[in-house]
Amino acid sequence: MLVSVVRFCKGYVDFTARGRSPERLLNLTAVRGISLWNPKPVEGGVCGSMYASDYRRIRPLAARAGVAARVERRHGLPFIVNRYKGRLGLPVGAVLGAVLIVFLSQFLWSLRIVGADNISERKIRDCLADNGITVGTRKSAVDVDKTERGMLLELDDIRWLSVNLLGCTADIEVREKAKKPDVMSLEPCNIKAKEDGVITSVKARGGFSEVKVGSGVVKGDLLVSGVKMTKLNTPSYLHADADVYADVYSERELKIPKQYDYYSLSENTAERKRMRLFGLELPVTFSFAAYDDAVFTLREESLCVNDTLLPLSLLTETERGLSRHEAAPDREQAKTVFRNAELLYEAFSRPEGTVKRRDLTVTEDEEGFSCHFSCVFNENIAEEAEFSVTEG
Repeated sequence: MLVSVVRFCKGYVDFTARGRSPERLLNLTAVRGISLWNPKPVEGGVCGSMYASDYRRIRPLAARAGVAARVERRHGLPFIVNRYKGRLGLPVGAVLGAVLIVFLSQFLWSLRIVGADNISERKIRDCLADNGITVGTRKSAVDVDKTERGMLLELDDIRWLSVNLLGCTADIEVREKAKKPDVMSLEPCNIKAKEDGVITSVKARGGFSEVKVGSGVVKGDLLVSGVKMTKLNTPSYLHADADVYADVYSERELKIPKQYDYYSLSENTAERKRMRLFGLELPVTFSFAAYDDAVFTLREESLCVNDTLLPLSLLTETERGLSRHEAAPDREQAKTVFRNAELLYEAFSRPEGTVKRRDLTVTEDEEGFSCHFSCVFNENIAEEAEFSVTEG
């Protein structure tokens, strides 16, 4: 291996020697200490390899032996350098490229997070940034122990964390805290009503029902008791558990003015693109359009190679202009607005309830439209109320 490296650095040639006495040429080179390897006979002569500097020395020897020497192939660094001698940009570019690689290797190119199943990766990246680790951070400036301690103090859901610097990548391995299993409490408690209503069904799994179907209850009434008197006239306590469904009456008042302004997206759009490299942002496109009222969206597309995010991304900021409009709804349009608002209330505020009846009444005055919305929901009104057995 070492011999091959030396030959490559010094440069060597493959040659053929044809003529009257090619074997004499071999003897003359050996007598003068010229290194020659791989000698083989060919038609009318011999072939072999030797250093380029030695080949110049055998020319008078070839004339004495009555042979003609000819170079077949050239190998090694001197010939490569000579080939690109007139192209200065290539060696300069190679040197600058090597310097750039060495310089960039001093920074973190990407962050790889492993083990975060229930915790937001964005939350972990923000916490890493607060503790001194981001894409573009110089590796020598990273204090691994300090970062690990700081993140464990900030992230309550993590029980163990390890930061490993592998080349230009920071591997963040986390272990989340095990969630506590939902264990039913065995503490004595009653079931009370959390809202007013009319009982429609009682499913008591523990305790003693104090109400019947059709009974009217108000908030705080006892539904299922966790106390029972024994034959010895002493109380026994248990954990009451039940589903108590009731028809619950709900009413709301909504208002809208007869005339109001609203905004909608217009066709005016401005898009700006920026390139982010190691945290440094450089503009790619320019747009000087600006709107008095607008909404903005930001999209980031990162370069990914072999599932590794590189510190090069394209940010696209889109500005959408808003158009201002005046609205003057009539009675039917106002009723539609009220109905949609109530449906949203049912879907997001009382998702577990079943609607049994809806009543919507719209009235009009000088200021606008008013809506009285009444609704009957059938839902579970059971609520646990623990008590202490030491109380008298």
